Order: sequence, then structure tokens, then C-alpha cells
Amino acid sequence: MSLVQLVVVPGLEAQAGLVDLNLLTRVLAPVHLRCVEIALVAAVVLAGVSPYWLRSKLASTLALLAVGGAGALRMALLPGMYEAWARVDRVAQAPFDRLLRAEGMADEVVWLGLGTIAVLVLMAGLIGLQWATPLLPRPPHRDTPTLSDEATTTHDDAIADAA
Repeated sequence: MSLVQLVVVPGLEAQAGLVDLNLLTRVLAPVHLRCVEIALVAAVVLAGVSPYWLRSKLASTLALLAVGGAGALRMALLPGMYEAWARVDRVAQAPFDRLLRAEGMADEVVWLGLGTIAVLVLMAGLIGLQWATPLLPRPPHRDTPTLSDEATTTHDDAIADAA
């Protein structure tokens, strides 16, 4: 999605004589939605395996943030943004108020997408640290003896002897 947004879209917008901007918006909509669906599935899988794989609450929290970001993009922001762009003629730049609303939603999508990418990069960093410095094996569980396990008398017997 970032490659499409950073490379393909500016290239096609520069050739406005060859590609209608309204058509470009309609062509890119399914690509964006499919990319975000793939990111959402990957984030859900990552959230499912991170507690067992990384054994870190930070990793689980980051994975859940990635799920939330990708879910918000897929379920709310992208469909709303493309609906707003469908009501605007980008070539004639009319109606102006709807154009401003669509551009504002596009900015929100970009920022949420960048935030989700940042969370996924942090997850990649945690995974890299996990592989670079493996966790020490957990020590075997030892049952700690209590007073009642080792003592021959109980607390009540000691009080009775002192009286």
C-alpha cells in the first residue's frame, strides 16, 4: 500500500492527460482495501502467536495495537474515504466542501497507516532482539517448604507449652 501511495499514485497523477484522476481513485480502491485486509490478517495472526512466541506483554500490546490500526483502516476509514472521493469530481475540483472532506479523510488514512506501520516495525525489532539474544531457559519450579511442612510442632502447640 505504501509503494502504491508513494510511487504509483504520484506517477499517475503527473500524467493527468493520460489517466483521469477520478478513474485512478476507483482503480486504487480495491488495491488499498486488499492490502489492508492482508495486513489485518497478519496482525491478527501476530497477536495470536506473540504471547507464546515472544513471551512479552509489550509484544502482545503492540500486536493488539496493530490489529486495532489495521481494523480501523479496513472497516471504517478506507470505505469512508472512498465514498467521499466518489462524491467528488477530482478533475473539476468540485464540490469544494466535499473535496476538502475527502482530502481530510485521506490525511487521516495516511497517518493511521503510518502509525500501524510504525507498530509493525517495532514488532519486527522485538522479534529481531528475540533472535539476537535468546531468552534464558526458565529455572525449574521448586516448591518452597512452609513452616507446617518442616516443623514438628504447630504454632498452637508452642503457645500451649509456653503457658
